Amino acid sequence: MHGLSFLTPLDALFALAAALPLAAFVATERRAGRIRQVLSLPPPRRRTVIPVAVALTALISLVAVAAAQPVVVRERLVSERADAQAIFLFDTSLSMGASHGPSEPSRLVRAKRIALRLRAKLQDVPIGIGSMTDRSLPNLLPTTDPALFRRTLLQSVAIDRPPPSQRYGGRATSFEALVPIGESGFFSQGIRRRLLVVFTDGEASKLSPFLNVSLHRHMTPFFVHVWAAGERIYRRSGRPDPAYVSDPSSGAALDRFAVLAGGHGAFAEDQPGSIARAARDAVDYGSARTHVDAYARTALAPWFVLAGAAPLAFLLWRRNA
Repeated sequence: MHGLSFLTPLDALFALAAALPLAAFVATERRAGRIRQVLSLPPPRRRTVIPVAVALTALISLVAVAAAQPVVVRERLVSERADAQAIFLFDTSLSMGASHGPSEPSRLVRAKRIALRLRAKLQDVPIGIGSMTDRSLPNLLPTTDPALFRRTLLQSVAIDRPPPSQRYGGRATSFEALVPIGESGFFSQGIRRRLLVVFTDGEASKLSPFLNVSLHRHMTPFFVHVWAAGERIYRRSGRPDPAYVSDPSSGAALDRFAVLAGGHGAFAEDQPGSIARAARDAVDYGSARTHVDAYARTALAPWFVLAGAAPLAFLLWRRNA
């Protein structure tokens, strides 16, 4: 849908200023006419006078329209699922910065790549983004806008951003941070099919034996284990951090928590196809609703200013002719 609007319509009153140069032009022509009478010269032809008046009027009118800032407003309509939403939650603790080398992609970078491929398989499902350490915080509420999703993922999700809420001596990641997600406003009210995909290396603090995880009552949780043996955290100098050693038991620990949360074990990062199929099975296919997703404005003022160059060039040429 399209529509024309003016951001500053009152500025179009600048067109009244056209009366000044037109009055000056008329006065100049009258004075020139008296001089021609004294010198017994023939009067000028109308075709040499009228174009000047038209050019003056056109120049002022174009500038006035530009001053009113005309814009074309376009509505973007999208169709999306009304009964399903997903949240992609990223572990942003320091260990997610581990990699096979200083120039190799980190665990978090690899998790983002998997998330982008998974989002492409769920284009009809609104997907949000969150960060997790010892707490879970939203970065983006569920949306079907691929550009907004990608920009938020690449620019807002980063290691230790934000940092954990508490000081810690061991591991910053705590799976207990997942427990309140179902009732913390990550998902919209009334959504029946809720999908939670957690990207983590599984290197988290030990679970409390009294923790009763009931994520499956509020959503379908999936866990993606982004981890490889021998990875290190590299400093800016390129040297590995001697205080960090990757935990080979992280996969088994994540599997146990996934089962405790109501799932069937964690997915490995090299299983993108299985992750996509499981995610689609969780949200299934359903009816879509169409609504206005965004408004886009295209400014026309520069084009009116550019068009004013034509009558201005004619007036300059007429003056020097």
